[in-house]
Amino acid sequence: MVSSTSRKVGALIIGGGIIGLAIGYYLAKKNYCNVEIVERESELTIHASGHNAGGLASPHLNKPRELWPLFMESRRLYDELVDAAGFEFDFVRGGTIIPGTAQEALQFEETAHLYENVKDGIQVEFLNAKELQEKEPNLSRERFRCALYYPLDAQGNSKKLASCFSKVCVEKGVTVTTGSEVSGFEISNGRVLEVKTQGSTIIPDTVIVAAGPWSGEISRTLGLNLPMSPVKGHLISIEAGDQRLVNSFISGPDYYVMQNGSSIVVGGGEDSVGFDSNVNPKRVSDAWQEGVSMVPNLEFFKEKGVAAACLRPYAEGGAPILGKSDRLANVIFATGHFRNGFGLAPATGELISQLILEDRSDLDLTAFSPDRFPRNY
Repeated sequence: MVSSTSRKVGALIIGGGIIGLAIGYYLAKKNYCNVEIVERESELTIHASGHNAGGLASPHLNKPRELWPLFMESRRLYDELVDAAGFEFDFVRGGTIIPGTAQEALQFEETAHLYENVKDGIQVEFLNAKELQEKEPNLSRERFRCALYYPLDAQGNSKKLASCFSKVCVEKGVTVTTGSEVSGFEISNGRVLEVKTQGSTIIPDTVIVAAGPWSGEISRTLGLNLPMSPVKGHLISIEAGDQRLVNSFISGPDYYVMQNGSSIVVGGGEDSVGFDSNVNPKRVSDAWQEGVSMVPNLEFFKEKGVAAACLRPYAEGGAPILGKSDRLANVIFATGHFRNGFGLAPATGELISQLILEDRSDLDLTAFSPDRFPRNY
């Protein structure tokens, strides 16, 4: 018998970041609304989902090939989202520019030549110094003399998109509960029977772990011990009004500069410091100096910058963890997106909703299985 402090749900999503909300959205879109999203914090998207560059990458030559189908699926789904009623999240197809020095020009030109025609979902163009200056007039002319340009890439506001997902979820009847941390599980015969939160017990048909960097801790509570860890990044946000500084996502060796609507963002860095989310002044200084080195006119906005830090969920090997483990029949993982939370949120939401409703997905998720890691984890 279910007690007064217990409730049954069809799908329990642990984590109210952009990934968990995307899964809720795609379930609601399919009219499956017996869903609850539980978020440990008092607000949604206060961690990496609300503090990131909002980049949607197409397949890149420097990204793991197994991710390419996910990027292409997200690109298709973003085309649908930008036309959806009520979805306003500053989405623009500004492309990505990887700037290079004069010494790198030949290498860049040869790379672009390999993909003169769209191949495997990749479209990349070589820009010489004149073309680069025309596209990005504020980029350092002394430092950069060429670039690789990925015109299919896009940018958007991650926090605004998550809010759009959340709004649809609530309108459709999905329960969104904040300030509710999962404290334990009752497991029997390879199934989660109950999930304990503060003051209540949830009895789910399916559990989806989408708790970002906290997913590793949850996996250990479930007896799986997945190799996940938080990696801290920093960013500086600047309100620039109607002043346009860059048109594309400028991807430097360690840091990036991009503009999303009226906001300029300088960020990057990777620090393995556990769950310490405090701002590191040295990292902020490094990011700013590198940003100014790439885009000298940034210096005029120095007094307007607001620094923040976020914890990104990193899974060993760099690829996300998507799908079921053969050790727990009714648990699905959707985590470990690292720097690609915004970019892969729609694809993740769609594919995980298929697993929940149909026990299958349009894309083969074997490469992302939680069982790909050695059993000693």
